[in-house]
Amino acid sequence: MAVPSIGDFYAIVNVDLMPSDQVEGKKILINYRDEVRQNPNVRFISLIQQKDNASNHFILMETFVSEAGYRRFIESDTVRRFRTALYPHLGSPWDERLGSQP
Repeated sequence: MAVPSIGDFYAIVNVDLMPSDQVEGKKILINYRDEVRQNPNVRFISLIQQKDNASNHFILMETFVSEAGYRRFIESDTVRRFRTALYPHLGSPWDERLGSQP
């Protein structure tokens, strides 16, 4: 059984929107980013949009106060509403990478 990490905990999410849903999906991502900045479990969040021919690809970079903070955060109503709204616009599966500094 893995031991929970101590200190900051990171999530990198690669988001691939269907090109036809890019405008609506981008609005959902921006609203999410802006809303969760106030969450006490979130230390930092950034949304990056890829340029040129892949502008429907985004990267969410999130830093949480701890792994336990991340777990509390993903169980929140805010995250559930966000994922429910975003999932129909995805062009590929949810790709979230989790980790902490060694």
